[in-house]
Amino acid sequence: MSQTQRIVPDIDNQNVDDLVKGILGDIPTTQYLEVKLPSLGTDIYGLETPFVHIRPMTFSDEKAVLSAKKKQGMNILLSRCIEEDIDPRTLLLQDKLIILFHLRAISIGEIYDFTMTCKECNTANDTRVNILNTFPCVYAKEPTEKTVRVKLPECGKEVVLKRAVSYELEEDQFKVMNELWRYMIEIEGITNAKVRAQVIDYLPRKDIHFMIKEIMVSEIGLDQKFIFACSQCGHEELEELKLTSDFFTMK
Repeated sequence: MSQTQRIVPDIDNQNVDDLVKGILGDIPTTQYLEVKLPSLGTDIYGLETPFVHIRPMTFSDEKAVLSAKKKQGMNILLSRCIEEDIDPRTLLLQDKLIILFHLRAISIGEIYDFTMTCKECNTANDTRVNILNTFPCVYAKEPTEKTVRVKLPECGKEVVLKRAVSYELEEDQFKVMNELWRYMIEIEGITNAKVRAQVIDYLPRKDIHFMIKEIMVSEIGLDQKFIFACSQCGHEELEELKLTSDFFTMK
């Protein structure tokens, strides 16, 4: 009795792209997830809705991140995984963080394991958090705009402020403080750079910190704080989850 042979089709003359799409069509990395932006996104990015759509990381994405320069890795990853045409460098930091959290969750999992050292007894603690359930997010009541006109609470002067985007803060965390005059693009109708730079030094401290909060849109976004409890000495402390190089690695 002869054994039935499996006939393998000759794919040389077939459309390779169609074959690849047929194989990959129903796997998770080709499906996009909707993520709501804290800024609501419609004004500051010109989106039609407050949402962007992301897909899980692929092996190709991981290789691209690993081969990129250290500070460019996350921007490259987001540019590949966000469906909308948005330059990740121009995202508000709050919007970028929530996208990264959701991207990590659908690519690796919601559970993030990391090590924290107790400040009291110096014990290294294996720590675990659910990145989607642990950290609440505050969304803007109205779509955040690229600039905002406000009245300073102490001196009463009217200013126009430009929002700080993520790449500026990633390059220099003190950029807004050191170059505040660049973000205060108008005061009392005056836009002259020399005037703005000199006025800054004489404004009340309360007004300065008010402007920084507006520029950094600090009232929206994820609250990354959580209670850390040491397994050795029981010491508890309020800590903030910081994204490190292993955020997108699986342990």
